[in-house]
Amino acid sequence: MVLPSINRRHYFGGIHTAVLIYRELCRFFPASRIILVDSEPDEEALSRFHDHSLVPADTTSDTSRQIVPFSDRYGKTLPVAGDDIWVATAWWTAYAAQRLSAWQGTHGGVDRPVVYLIQDFEPGFYAWSSQYALSSSTYRCDRDIAIFNTRLLADFFAHHGMNYATASVFEPVLHDGLRDALANARIDTTARERRMVVYARPGTPRNAFELICEGLRMWGWTDQRSAQWQVVAPGEIECDLELGPFKLKALGKLDIDAYAKLLSTSSIGLSLMVSPHPSYPPLEMAAFGMSVLTNRYDNKRLDESVANIHSLESMTPEAICAGLHALVDACEAREMAAAPVAGPDHPLLAEGSFDTIAAGVARAFT
Repeated sequence: MVLPSINRRHYFGGIHTAVLIYRELCRFFPASRIILVDSEPDEEALSRFHDHSLVPADTTSDTSRQIVPFSDRYGKTLPVAGDDIWVATAWWTAYAAQRLSAWQGTHGGVDRPVVYLIQDFEPGFYAWSSQYALSSSTYRCDRDIAIFNTRLLADFFAHHGMNYATASVFEPVLHDGLRDALANARIDTTARERRMVVYARPGTPRNAFELICEGLRMWGWTDQRSAQWQVVAPGEIECDLELGPFKLKALGKLDIDAYAKLLSTSSIGLSLMVSPHPSYPPLEMAAFGMSVLTNRYDNKRLDESVANIHSLESMTPEAICAGLHALVDACEAREMAAAPVAGPDHPLLAEGSFDTIAAGVARAFT
């Protein structure tokens, strides 16, 4: 599996999902490698892979489970076996894996299809450019094996003429570390705090952090009740941000217990994603009984299928401001009681299907 990084500062949902799939694939293959192309693993990251050995990139090893750093690769080589199966997790890892597989095919091995974990439409991360063209080129629908993160995303690809001949789909499920907290939230009748949780990732353009800030600023100036609300931001920012009428309080990257407590006691969530993927934060917030403001995109209409989610039709500061006014009105009207909390039969609480996905991949190569 080719991954950008396993370090905690990069360990958001996409990489976590890739690792879970990798773990399931390991049950079917006696030997495996995680090749890291962007960041050298630190000690904390390696401690989460105690069953793996760290192997330098240009070293041949018979260790069955390996982590191979390849970010510092100038002048270095990477051993490749003739029957290696490559699993890609982002467009630049797919671009590399497709060429590595072709290389092994021209040097006495087998040029196999690449297993491609597709978690968003990645050309959309860039303006029309070289990166847009290269990322688009990695979608080899008649050649590779796709694993789509959500039916919504798979449908987006199909609607835009990218129909993979071999594909499987998995849906989001709640992180195991949140399940007990959700069960407690279901029976807790305590009034929620006047707290708004903002998913803040300024380094990821599709999460529209600048737009969020302008919408919050406008809401703060036009709603006198904003003085009574705390607005907090788990995610990337580490310093409070002055927005004029109030400060956006930075919480940094929370551990799972702190995140669960935040979801269980907060009232409103604001999480945008300018892409066809739903993203996990609005689903988690809504499941915990928060009223959530997010956005529509193409075939993504979460408000039509997920309780507690309200979607913007137009992504502007004015629309965000109006949406927050409405959600604050609703919270005040129910005297800060939680919105409905996900019941035991909620789709997020289903059993994960990664074992089935991995079994399907294994069958494709037998």
